[in-house]
Amino acid sequence: MDFIAHIRVNDGEQQLLKIHLKEVQELAEKIGEKLGIPHVTGLAGMLHDMGKYSNEFQEYLSEAYNNPNNPPKRGSVNHSTAGGRFLMENYHFSLNPSSNITPILIECVSNAIYSHHGQLLDMVNPEGKSPFMDRLNPSKEIEFGVIYKKFFEEVMDESSFNKYVEQADKEFQNLFNKILSRVRDTSEAIKMLTKTFAFLTKFIFSALIDADRTNSRQFDEQTTNYEYETEKLFQQFESNLQNSLKEKQMNSTPNEITKLRQQMSENCVEKASLPTGIYTLSIPTGGGKTLASLRFALKHAQIHNIERIIYSIPFTTIIEQNAEEVRTVLDAEQYVLEHHSNVVSKEYENEENSMTFEEYQQLRNLKNAKDNWDAPIVFTTMVQFLNTFFDGASRNTRRLHNLANSVIIFDEVQTIPVQCISLFNETLNFLKEFCNTTIILCTATQPALEYVEKNIIVDGELIDNLPTIAKAFKRTEIVPLLKTEGWKTEELAALVNDQLNQCGNVLVILNTKKVVKELFDYLNSEDIKIYHLSTSMCPAHRKIMLEEIRKQLKRGERIVCLSTQLIEAGVDVSFNCVIRSLAGLDSIAQAAGRCNRHGEAEFREVYVINHAEEKLSKLRTIEEGKKCTDFIIRDLIDHPDLFEGNLLSTSSMNHYFKMFFKAFESEVDYPIRELNTWIYEILLGTNGQFKKAYPRKRELNMFSSFKTAADYFEVIEGNTYSILVPYGEGKELINILTGIEKINDFTSFFKKAQQFSVNVFKYEFDALLNNRLIEIIDFGFTKIYIATDNAYDPEYGLSVSGEAKLEEYNF
Repeated sequence: MDFIAHIRVNDGEQQLLKIHLKEVQELAEKIGEKLGIPHVTGLAGMLHDMGKYSNEFQEYLSEAYNNPNNPPKRGSVNHSTAGGRFLMENYHFSLNPSSNITPILIECVSNAIYSHHGQLLDMVNPEGKSPFMDRLNPSKEIEFGVIYKKFFEEVMDESSFNKYVEQADKEFQNLFNKILSRVRDTSEAIKMLTKTFAFLTKFIFSALIDADRTNSRQFDEQTTNYEYETEKLFQQFESNLQNSLKEKQMNSTPNEITKLRQQMSENCVEKASLPTGIYTLSIPTGGGKTLASLRFALKHAQIHNIERIIYSIPFTTIIEQNAEEVRTVLDAEQYVLEHHSNVVSKEYENEENSMTFEEYQQLRNLKNAKDNWDAPIVFTTMVQFLNTFFDGASRNTRRLHNLANSVIIFDEVQTIPVQCISLFNETLNFLKEFCNTTIILCTATQPALEYVEKNIIVDGELIDNLPTIAKAFKRTEIVPLLKTEGWKTEELAALVNDQLNQCGNVLVILNTKKVVKELFDYLNSEDIKIYHLSTSMCPAHRKIMLEEIRKQLKRGERIVCLSTQLIEAGVDVSFNCVIRSLAGLDSIAQAAGRCNRHGEAEFREVYVINHAEEKLSKLRTIEEGKKCTDFIIRDLIDHPDLFEGNLLSTSSMNHYFKMFFKAFESEVDYPIRELNTWIYEILLGTNGQFKKAYPRKRELNMFSSFKTAADYFEVIEGNTYSILVPYGEGKELINILTGIEKINDFTSFFKKAQQFSVNVFKYEFDALLNNRLIEIIDFGFTKIYIATDNAYDPEYGLSVSGEAKLEEYNF
């Protein structure tokens, strides 16, 4: 009897189980080589589908293929328990005292096998139970003896398998010894080992599910894996980048700013020979950090044989423009992958007939790479990066292993959510110490992550003479205008008018949408060309407004732009004057980056005011940042020699972040208030209460609560609703949803709809619902919320009061 792993639907071709297990083993081994643990990951690959050697599973597979209209319930036959149970019973000392294999190795690999069709199991959970150990005794009887016998007959004989396990143990011990050699303190070594094994389990799990799904897809699609020759690609990209930069330099007007940008870019290339590690790139705002960091990454990748370059960018509003810029300067359309919530897959079907076979393979691989980031250059978000490590969905964990042997550039790293700081730092430490990964923390306002309790160690700064560069790059003067009672809207309007008359254009950034709208209404009654930007507007609307603002600035028109902080990170605009409501010092610095950005004048003013009518009770990070900045401003007024006499100096920023993190010290480990604990503790196995509640503690060596941590983890709180709005093409999408036209591709439709959607909090959603300003369309698998015409204003965006001005239509 032939034992089958899969049956191809379109032609009935069978994939033999022994072939699938061996091919997944080989793919997993290749992934494990990045950490020096090919036999560890290979062990998971070899055993993951061992349970398919049961007669019951073979009957289930046959019935599912032969009765497609009435198949057996998916997952009704347990096949993922056998491999993990086999390892535990034969190599884990609590069950087999004669075993000399490291028991925690067996726990890591077994959990990956148990979980390969879902999430990693809790070793212990809040109820004091062990879902992991429960898998040793499944509720439904399984023919383990038959399964093990057939595995040794078809895949690997028992003697060879024992040697394979011993080799995996040696690799595991090497990691173990690597940690012990660096830490002499016993308690510190135990903590480090505990954290490392939790991350290592996730790496093994990632290697297994990617190898398994890749092999299954290749069998279904009758394809082989297309492998990039990254060394040649990066050489070509570097040459293309050099040519692009030369062309830019020839076409740019030489001034002090352009010279400094070129100098910092060259500095990055010179530092590319540094060892892999964690580095800061503190290029001042507007200093060209995207291309400077790319130059470092391309050269560094060639020197250290690194496979890919990953950009993590905080906001989807700027990720597309940065990805397009890199595609253009590198001439790398087929090699740059975007993976974020707003990306709409490009359709190349009309071009595929004219492609060479190699171009077609490259395109196909890029389309598939969205699941595992197997592309030379990847653009993603901080949300996606953190989900890779801490969200439970296997589609996220699948790509984790591709963070190894990479250069990861975190753009505007100061925007990391405060509750994720400890978790973020631990991922960087793991990637640096064990994965041959280089991390670049790229921002003008470094968040001083080395000063928190669970810190990182930065190996250096890529820009030489940073204080001198920062001083030479300084093109704004911060002018505090703080009032005891704060600024009222009418007083602020007078200041805006005064600066508009002096400077010709003004950008005002305030902390809440409400006060922005109030100032807009106040100024809109006057003879001023005024623009409004906020998160109440859909991304497509904001994009059009920004394009119009840039055109007006280029023409030298008198304009005022009112915005929330969304304009601060990565938006390339340059105003003659900026007025910023008091906020975190990093926000003040980012706001200053929108003023005199290209050195149009020697100096321009950035005024900091304290708005009297801003309500920040629901925006605690802004509120605390505001307090810390206010403290530093007053310190500088009383002691001008402090912090190099500069509000935005490196010492000022370090002092600010120390104060800011102190205010949130009980939250940086990601609190779970319902369980009176932190995700950091339960994920990395340092939580005492779960361990204490488990009655058979001696059975286990690892106590990580993987599933519980994942269930509570959200980078951005999920109490928001996405509303599709009738702006531009959004009207057509709404007509499709409410009409009879069939939607053929829901994935592309929903991705496109995100460009015309606005996210609102629950209280805003409830107000829209109560005012009958939204309709709900229920597809069964998801609900779509649609704004009515009078809910979306062409100037303000989404209005919960329903006072939108209706656009004029010509019929």
